[in-house]
Amino acid sequence: MFSMDGPLWRALNFIADVMILHFLWLIHSLPLVTIGASTTALYYAMMKRIRTNEGQVTGNFRKSFRENFRQATVLWLIAAAVGAVLWLDLNFCSTWESPAAKVMLAACALLLIPCWMAALYLFPVLAKFTGSTWDTFKNALLLSVRHLPLTLLLTAIWATAWLLPAVFPPFLGLMLISGGGLMAWITSCIYIQIFRAYLPDELWEDQRRTDNPWLHRD
Repeated sequence: MFSMDGPLWRALNFIADVMILHFLWLIHSLPLVTIGASTTALYYAMMKRIRTNEGQVTGNFRKSFRENFRQATVLWLIAAAVGAVLWLDLNFCSTWESPAAKVMLAACALLLIPCWMAALYLFPVLAKFTGSTWDTFKNALLLSVRHLPLTLLLTAIWATAWLLPAVFPPFLGLMLISGGGLMAWITSCIYIQIFRAYLPDELWEDQRRTDNPWLHRD
């Protein structure tokens, strides 16, 4: 149990990697404009850690950050601009008393749904696949619709993470020291299963390397 290859040591190593990725994500996100690149790198390193049990999370994070910096930054700026416009429209329409404002409010609320669905997949897709900026947006939206039950599950996970600190304050402390890595781990387990449908060789490769139960088909 206490050997280097024992379950306790492996669990402690994984917890350490989750925390390391959390702080790497925080540090690389500090300029705000780099949030897209840091989130892409976070998912790249976490999915690879889950798939292969490879412990080089710092190297994998920095590798993805460098390689995807330009495209991830463009994607983040576009997504942030769209989100800001929708937020301003919602605030404006909610304070404007007229039938037209109500129609605009409903339209903005409906538009938020596909935007949120695409945002859930945007940076994990960039971390896993290569393609143009437009293709990444398109594929993120198509995946979110095609795998709608899992998209709803991802939404529920994120909603729980936002609401739980209000009803269970100690959870906030956990999020402060490991939130980014923890959420990446939970959601990456879902993304791996989704992406594997489009990467048929990956399942065989992962099963050959590891006995991780997350990676086996039922």
